[in-house]
Amino acid sequence: MKSVKTIDILNYLNEVFQDYQMEDYSYNGLQFEGKPKVKKIVAGVDATLEFFDAAKKSNADFAIVHHGLFWKGGEWSRLDRLNKRIFKALDEIDLNLYASHLPLDAHKEFGNNACIAKELGLTITGPFAVTKGYPIGYIAKTAKPIKLAEFKALAESKIGKIITELDFGKDTVSNIAIVSGGGGSYVKDPAIYDGKADLLLTGEIIHQQVAMCREREVNMLSLGHYATEIFGVKALTQHVAEKFKLEYEFIDLPTGL
Repeated sequence: MKSVKTIDILNYLNEVFQDYQMEDYSYNGLQFEGKPKVKKIVAGVDATLEFFDAAKKSNADFAIVHHGLFWKGGEWSRLDRLNKRIFKALDEIDLNLYASHLPLDAHKEFGNNACIAKELGLTITGPFAVTKGYPIGYIAKTAKPIKLAEFKALAESKIGKIITELDFGKDTVSNIAIVSGGGGSYVKDPAIYDGKADLLLTGEIIHQQVAMCREREVNMLSLGHYATEIFGVKALTQHVAEKFKLEYEFIDLPTGL
């Protein structure tokens, strides 16, 4: 079975994200250094003990995740019993752990939001959801205006079950604002205020965002934080695996949220 140097994969990932060096809540990049050579690469949304156990069973050497272990403002200050379990699990399988948060939302080819637009057959027309000075989402257009109910059916067929639907806008939609994960707050985005989107598609909506949505007379759908963020890690990791001719697997551990 073919193997490649870990450093070669890391150098390539640096190239992929060289135009997406933005401020983030996450410490992106290699979060745990494991084996110096890689035969199998896996993808997952969340760096959890359950994920590491699945990576061990799959004989993975390198993992790419969207939500890593280390977050700014939430840094480990001690190796308590929970952190020790995480460290022990990673050390036992010598797994390279690579995390990409906002860059993997924003990327024009491998990002969650670009991939969602492609999956839905939409054409990207502009940026959306500026975060820390950088747009991480997109506004995309349907081929022709379609009924809201028809778009909902399309979204469910391509992404998953609708969790929350707020129908405060037009019953025919064309311009869709897309931001994966916990993106309900982007109902406050200037593009929504200016009427440039008929619908905001995201992962999570919270109570306080309902009134904002109603006041702006826009539709909003949430299809799950997890379900909207499988696209980036799958696209990126499969691409890397194909480039280096490595074995690949997506570890699917849905949370239902």
